[in-house]
Amino acid sequence: DSPGYRRPDKMFDNDTDKSYFGRVGFGLGPVDVGLFALAGRQASAAGFAGSSTGSRQTNKRIAGVDLSGTVAGNVHWFAQGLWNRWDGFLDAAPARDFDWFGGFAGVDYVRNDRWAFSLLYNFAEADEFEGTGTIYEGIAMNSLSAGVSYYIMRNLKLVAEVNADLLEVERSGPPFVGHQSREHNLLVGFDAAF
Repeated sequence: DSPGYRRPDKMFDNDTDKSYFGRVGFGLGPVDVGLFALAGRQASAAGFAGSSTGSRQTNKRIAGVDLSGTVAGNVHWFAQGLWNRWDGFLDAAPARDFDWFGGFAGVDYVRNDRWAFSLLYNFAEADEFEGTGTIYEGIAMNSLSAGVSYYIMRNLKLVAEVNADLLEVERSGPPFVGHQSREHNLLVGFDAAF
């Protein structure tokens, strides 16, 4: 499928141009708040379905907010929202700007020093890319994940995660454009750090 849940991340930072990022964090009662922004340039998208790097440099801006807190000492919640603007990004429509939103919300329950449980909801709305015939239609996302971790040692854990893709299937347009199929998955394995 196109970018979205299983996107090739190299499509989003494929040059040496620098981006500028800043974040200001503060406490608001029991809630930690962060406000941030990013400004920079990126190569335009060209070729079949917008999957090649174009020859123009275009502006991108992102503004966001993140929130987090703790309930009862062992339940931690978090959320983040990102508002994106890509100016003249597609070579096929250089005068058109694209605005889109993405975000997530989650909760972690740390039962004890061995067990941790998590729930995560991801959402991205990219309606302005709809009908462009590009892989960027696949930025749209709507998924729910649940996971469990068992720590064998401080730096070694067993993990299991299930993901449900809640986005409607859309098969219009060329192959690999839009959301061609549901992408439910199950992950079982271990994570180690040395």
